[in-house]
Amino acid sequence: MAGTRFRVLRVDEIEALLDLLDGWPFPDDQSGRSFFRRYVELDPAFEPRNVWVAERGGELVSCVQIFPRRVRIGGEVLPMGGIGSVFTRPDARRRGVAGSLLERAIAAMGESGMVLSYLLAERLRWYGQYGYRPWSRGWRTLRWPAGARAETPNARRYDAERDRSDVERLWRLYAEGAGGAPLDGIVDRGSPEEWQASYRLAGTPKEDIWIADGGTHATAYLRVADFNGLLRVLEWGRERDGAAALRELVAAALTGRNVESIRLPLIRDEALERLLASAGARIDTRPAWNEVPPGARPPATWMVRSLDDEALAVRLGMANEDDILARCLPPERFAFWEADRF
Repeated sequence: MAGTRFRVLRVDEIEALLDLLDGWPFPDDQSGRSFFRRYVELDPAFEPRNVWVAERGGELVSCVQIFPRRVRIGGEVLPMGGIGSVFTRPDARRRGVAGSLLERAIAAMGESGMVLSYLLAERLRWYGQYGYRPWSRGWRTLRWPAGARAETPNARRYDAERDRSDVERLWRLYAEGAGGAPLDGIVDRGSPEEWQASYRLAGTPKEDIWIADGGTHATAYLRVADFNGLLRVLEWGRERDGAAALRELVAAALTGRNVESIRLPLIRDEALERLLASAGARIDTRPAWNEVPPGARPPATWMVRSLDDEALAVRLGMANEDDILARCLPPERFAFWEADRF
């Protein structure tokens, strides 16, 4: 690492950062520059001081970005730092550069008062060296039998002017337990700017939102997106008695895309799943990180790290003993919407 300088990004280096990230390989025609530009221009929490870079010979060779967020756990809203945009130019790899940047980012998150950090990774062992632990349970895929489409008379496409307030209401109801237990781990959207960012940063611009129209108000909503030909649920929400309405939206989304499978979120909804099963649908579970055979490539997995056990315990009113992270956010209850990924 001789001759490498580690520091935060300067305001006048945004284009240089995007030049670096343009080297990120994408499977479709999208460029790294266009993908990551959204996180610079559309995320209201973006600040150059939250991007750590390595400079060598006057050029940026590596970067790590902190995404300031707040997450809901145990009825509290806690400051969290997401980690993303981790990239090193090929000629600078295997020299400890990215690890040095990640260590600086971890220290900076702690100094700013964040108590937790999330990231999505396949390199579980590498991130594990820096205190991150696998925390999600694998993926699930819903397969709908051909020719068994359900009637969807109440399903329609989202209208921003008409439906925005209903979606926000249903999101809060669901977060607070309308689908069963309260959701621990999801990103809190407390302002109009954060809601707008969620719609614009959901991993792909090819997003559809479906609404179950109850006449005077919406009773459920579903956000789906096409990732390289694979339909994925980014988020859903419903009223307490709205499982049937949500099932109708799943059927409408499949029909609307003319596909027979869709990847479901990690967040479980048992009433919805019973209704889907009764309609002939099958849910296949992809192995979680700890179920992958030796030598096989692990799935992309959400990893979590406590940045300050004592502060976490104080904020949640718990004793700082044993494994505070596992006690306050058990992996089996960890909830995170793909609409909030970074």
